[in-house]
Amino acid sequence: MISCVQFFTAGVIASVPMLLFDHPTWSAIVAAAAPILYAGVMSCGVGYTLQVVAQNGVDPTVASLLLSLESVFSVLAGWIILGQKLSGRELFGCVLVFAAVLLVQIPTEKLFKVK
Repeated sequence: MISCVQFFTAGVIASVPMLLFDHPTWSAIVAAAAPILYAGVMSCGVGYTLQVVAQNGVDPTVASLLLSLESVFSVLAGWIILGQKLSGRELFGCVLVFAAVLLVQIPTEKLFKVK
């Protein structure tokens, strides 16, 4: 239920600047209906709702670590599925984010030998 309220609220809030700054025409909206519906239904509706349901039974620490890897997963999916090319800098960024996520999982007692 909360995801439905969030989608509706975000849609209403995003519609105001769209109407003020973009000036869409009905023909443009109709021409882009399939991508708009796909992005709205699949990305927001299905993806976010499944995320909320899946997080319900997961340890909060594990969930936050997985969500912090979202940018790495999206870059890798674009690379594998869409064939996008990554620069050395982008690959280094992925490695850096992944290393940071792994580093925060190490208990502090092992890092600093706290007694």
